[in-house]
Amino acid sequence: MKTYLAGQSVGQPFDTGSTRTVAVTAEALDVSSGFEGETVVYTATVKDDQGEALPIAFVVDLLINGTEIVSDQVLDAVVYDPITFLLTLSWIVPAGEGSFTVKLSWDEQKI
Repeated sequence: MKTYLAGQSVGQPFDTGSTRTVAVTAEALDVSSGFEGETVVYTATVKDDQGEALPIAFVVDLLINGTEIVSDQVLDAVVYDPITFLLTLSWIVPAGEGSFTVKLSWDEQKI
């Protein structure tokens, strides 16, 4: 007779699909330079990793060199098309001179 001790296998990861990531592609600005106070339009294709539109309650920020220039923007019909996944955000050029990077940013959200 042999005795086998109790135990557990190492296991395999398994996701139920409740966690998604956001994919941002085709980022563009309508102009490549501007002066303080001018309006610039940022566009991007934004969807989740499953190729689906983000929910209307999803919130994003637009940053220029880490400083928020658009804060807490919900993806409503004014700025986001859930069919084409096109996000369009207008922003005003802040004071300062130099080269800057404009980025879309978002926090973890449970919607």
